[in-house]
Formats: sequence, structure tokens, C-alpha cells
Amino acid sequence: MKLRSLAFAALAFAAPFAFAPAQASADSTCYPEWKIRQTDLNGCSGTALLSPGNDTRVNLLMLLYDRHGAVGVSNVPDYDSYYDERRRSEAEPFNFPYFAGKLGPGRKDEDSDGDFPWGTRCMSNEAGSAAFIAAVGTAKGLSGAERATLAAARSAMKPQCSGNEAARAVAEAAVQNVTSKAARAFAAYLIGAAAFYDGDMAGARAAFSGIGKTGDAWLDGAATYMIARAALNQATESAFGEYGDLNKDGGDRALLAAADNGLRTYLKNWPGGAYAASARGLLRRVYWLGQDRQKLLGEYIAQFAEKDAGRRNISLADLVQEMDIKLFGELGPDDTSDPELLAVIALREMRYYDDPSADASSPPISRASIEALRPHFKGKDDLFNYLLAAHAYYVEKKPADVLKLIPAGTTGGGYLGFSRQLLRAVALDGVGDPGARAALIAALNAGRLPFQKGTAELGLALHLERSKALDLVFAAGSPVKDGDVREILLRYSAGPALLRARASDRSAATDEGAIALYALLYKELTRGDYAGFVKDSALVPAGAKRIAADDYTTPRYSEVAVFNWPGARDFACPAIRTTAAMLAANPREPRGLLCLGEFIRLHGMDPYFYGVTEYLDTPRDSDELGGNPSPFPGKRFSRLDAYKAVIANPAAGAENRAYALHRAIRCYAPSGLNGCDDSEQSEAQRKAWFQQLKREFPTSPWSKKLNVYW
Repeated sequence: MKLRSLAFAALAFAAPFAFAPAQASADSTCYPEWKIRQTDLNGCSGTALLSPGNDTRVNLLMLLYDRHGAVGVSNVPDYDSYYDERRRSEAEPFNFPYFAGKLGPGRKDEDSDGDFPWGTRCMSNEAGSAAFIAAVGTAKGLSGAERATLAAARSAMKPQCSGNEAARAVAEAAVQNVTSKAARAFAAYLIGAAAFYDGDMAGARAAFSGIGKTGDAWLDGAATYMIARAALNQATESAFGEYGDLNKDGGDRALLAAADNGLRTYLKNWPGGAYAASARGLLRRVYWLGQDRQKLLGEYIAQFAEKDAGRRNISLADLVQEMDIKLFGELGPDDTSDPELLAVIALREMRYYDDPSADASSPPISRASIEALRPHFKGKDDLFNYLLAAHAYYVEKKPADVLKLIPAGTTGGGYLGFSRQLLRAVALDGVGDPGARAALIAALNAGRLPFQKGTAELGLALHLERSKALDLVFAAGSPVKDGDVREILLRYSAGPALLRARASDRSAATDEGAIALYALLYKELTRGDYAGFVKDSALVPAGAKRIAADDYTTPRYSEVAVFNWPGARDFACPAIRTTAAMLAANPREPRGLLCLGEFIRLHGMDPYFYGVTEYLDTPRDSDELGGNPSPFPGKRFSRLDAYKAVIANPAAGAENRAYALHRAIRCYAPSGLNGCDDSEQSEAQRKAWFQQLKREFPTSPWSKKLNVYW
């Protein structure tokens, strides 16, 4: 497989990176796709079903959770905090940082802990100080005065790693009066630590190396560890280019070899030492800087297999993030025999754009290539057969084959067991099996881990929508309880009868009733069912309130008070109910058309307007929740079509025709692009309207207000 550049460098210190990985996701720039069958990568569309469309980090973390039952605290940065804050739904597809934060016990506070990834070498100062003082307190051969002097000198060391310190000189002055051999060894360590925090790595190595063997377990181990750490920092100094990218040759080979040797010596002699977990983490950095892919991969595999979380320097969640940035994008099926990693790689290699017009230059992995991996899955038959089933479903589009690979009655714990059960259920749906609905409900009821119930609920909702059984979603006792799922179906797929029923149901949640009523009235009004609008608008409470301009939490597509619009004065229009009644009697009534246009214009309901139409008119993909064809017949109302009809009607009256010309021209203000519908009128046509307005209606205020055309 072609190697990719390892470019995310300067901020890492054997900890997760701050940058978003190129191979996994684009968390701050994408929107979740509400569907189960995801064949291409959208970094914020993860589901609890192991699948090609999941971020690789999501799939790997699910398998690691199955292995260990926990993944530890996640410090993975999430750039889209709004995405997390507004989330209400477990059925909504997710990004990796959000998933990692939910799967673990919660994130650490950024200011409370030195392990946060955006630190410097000084982030270990507090813990190092405590360890040094404790060691001095129990060491043999020191006088009471020497212990006090050494402890005071270490406590006084407050490095900032800004490059302006002179901690070594201060430390040397502070310990000049200690005289015993044991005390001078600790003083040498203190001077080495001060040089390290000063950024003088060569001086630090010299000071630590000069200590020699003392017989004190803590001091000998800490000095060995710090010699290696200083060498690694020296190697890091020359490893990166001007823009933080890793140089072609990586770090200094001699320094990296010294760091490698020192860290391994520490792990050999002090396998349970205080710095053993950190040493393993630093080894990963040594291999990364040295571009030794196989050793780096071996360290990740060893850490993923480690049962004792205390023997890892970071959590599994953060380790997955680190590996994804440093190595995972380079790995192919031939690079490892680890079954979990192979499974995640195989799922990634199944990705493709399910679009006939998409570039097919990189086809997904073949079934034969997956079969070739079988020897690596001894004792992991369920995982291997799941890969074959996933390939049958996502790549070959043969749901019947899934049913052969995953037996009936399949259940199981963890994310793999749940994925097997749910994939079989959606495959039953794919072949039209009458048992699909029960299988989907069983998967929903079996979900115990984060997002499992939500993912199964999404699958069930998709099934009911495609089966034209949408009423069952909203029936009493329905297992589809997720508010966002129900809302999407009301906005896009529900017909007049269902919307009317939800709007009238006093037991329905307040926001759900408002969303249903808004969708009903909006679609009736914009699809020409004016009589229906007049009748159903009676459901709008007389005291309904408009949403405040600074209310960013309440969606505007639930603002039913808008349909109490009393009309306009500038261009005289009656209340919207009266306008609708006029159009119910005569759909081509000029004033009615113009006033409906005013209602649309003044409330931001034009196509492509960032607001209501985005949520009610923008088509959904056919395989996405809400992707069924609209049950409301008729073409959506177009202001420009209305204006053209009035312009062409000699009996419309001078004021109406002048205003229609004025507004038709202003559809293109100020950009020259049509904001009234998706049609295109030539500049010559706009010029002709302008000239007609000036010629036929020179005294009209609408003519006088318009001096240009666009």
C-alpha cells in the first residue's frame, strides 16, 4: 500500500494529537447522514454497527471495548463543540470524539491534569517534584538538613518551559551545601532536572549520566529514564520542518538509538517502575520519529492487548486517536496479523461511493482478499464471518448472503455481538422478509451499550418508513421513541392525515405537536391546498408566540405563531388565512398570489434560504431517514412564477402588476442570482421587466423605488 506522509508532528509527546486525522474524519465540517447502510466515509456519521462508513477510530474502539470492557477517559479534542452541545438523540450518527467521550467515563478537565496532550515537557514537573521529595525523604545516608535543602530546592523549581528560565543555575546554588555522597547524587539529579526543564537536553543527559549507580532504586531508575527522555527530546528538536511536518529522515538516528536503549533498559530493570507506562509511550515516539513502522505497530498492538490499564500511559480511546494519526492510514491488510486491526482495515477497504457517477479508480476490497485473511482469525470466527457478511451487504449488495453467514437467533454481547444481530435484521429487511420488523425490535431491545438502542431505532424507523407504515412510529407503545427520529419523519415523510393527528393529539409532546402542525400548514400553503390550510390553521393557538430573534435553541420550523400573520401594510395584504381563502376560491387571484408571496418573502421561506426551507423542502437521499417521496402532491409555490402570472394578466390591475414587476426584478437583488426559486431568467428578461415597469407604471411607488435591475 502506498505510504502516506506522517505530517502531524510538533505537538505530540507520547499522547493524543490535537489535529483531526486525515484518514478518519472531518468532524467540524460535516453533517450526520441518518442511515444504516453507509458505504463511504462521513466522519460524523458513525453508528453502533461495525461498518465501512464508520470512522476507523469508531470501529477500532468498539472492538477494544469488547476486549477490555472499558476504554478509559478520552481527551480527544472535538472541534465541533456545538455539534455536541445540541445533541439530544442517541439515534443520531456521531463523530469519534463524541463517541469516545460517551464510551468512557467522561473527559478530564483540561486544567486539572498534566496528561492533557497540549502540554510541554513541564507538564511532568508537579508529579516529578512529588516523587523526588518522597524519594529524598526515605533515602539512606542523608542528614536531616540535606533532606530539607533538597526538598526545598525541588519545591522552588517552577519551570514554565518558555525558553527564558535559568533553573539550573538556581538549582546549583540551592544544593551547593550538601556534602554526603548520597545527597550529592540527588543534587546531581536535581541539576539534571533543572537543565531538562531549561531545554538544555545535552546538559541534562550529562548530569543524569554522571550520577552512575547509587543503589537507591528510585534514583537509579529515574536517572535511567530521564537520560532516555532527554535523548528523545534532543532527537525531536531536529525532526520537524518549518511547518511542523516530520522530516523525510525523521529524528537523529544516534539520539533515537540512545533513547531506545535507555527506555528498554528501564523497562527491563524496572518493569513495574513508576515510569514504566510512560517509557512504553515514549518508545512509540522513538519509533515514529525513526519511521520504524513495524516496531511502532508492535507497540500499538501490545498496548491494545494490555489488560492492565495502569500499564498504559494513555487511555485506549486516546491511543486509538494517536495511532490513527501516526500510523493507521499507512496500514493495509498485509501489514499485520492482529485480528482486530485486520477487521478495521478490511472494513475501511470496503468503502466506496455508492453513486454511478463516482470515481471507481479505487474499488473496494474483494471477497477473495478477505478470505485470504482467514488464517489470522483463528478463534475469532464470529468476527471473520461478520466481515464476510458486511462485504455481502455493503459491497456486493446481497443481503440474502448475510442470512447465510449470520445464523438465525444470533445474539451476543458487546459491539460485535450487537452488530451481528442488527446486520442480520437489516438484511432481512433488505430481502423483504416479514420477520424483519420483529428482528429489528429484538435488536433494539438487546442494545445495552452507548448508541446501540439508537442505531437499532434508526434501522427500525427506516424500515417502517419504507414499508409505508409510518403510523406505527407514532402509535401508542411504539418502540421508536427518539425525538429526533420522529421529528425528521414528521418534517419530511408524514402525510396530511398523520400530521393533523399529531398536531391534534393533546398527549403528544409539545414540540412534536408544533412541528407536525407547522409542517402541515407550511406544506398545504406552499403546495396549493389552500382550503386545507384554512381549515387546519384553526389548530394554531390564538396566543401562540413568535420566537425571539435571539432564541437559537428553538427551531423556526416549529414556530406555528407565524401562521397567525395579520398581513402587511407596505403592500396591503390581509391576514394569511384570508389570503389562503382568496386562493382557495381562485388559485390565480392576483392579490392572493402576491400576498402569499409576501408571506413567503417576509418569513424567509424562499428556496435555498438558510432556515425553514432547509428543513422542510431540501430533498433527502432515498436511503436516508426522511427520504421517501413527499406525500404532498403539487409543485412548491414559487414567488417568481406568481409574479410572472400577475405580470402577464392584463386584468390584474395596475398596482398589482407594478408590484409584481418590482418584485420579479428584486428576486435577483443584490447578487444577480435568483432568490425566489431555482429557475434562471436572463439579464435581458430582467432588463425588459425593468423597462416595462418604468414605461407602463411611471407614477407607481414601486416604479419610483427601483432605479436599477440586477
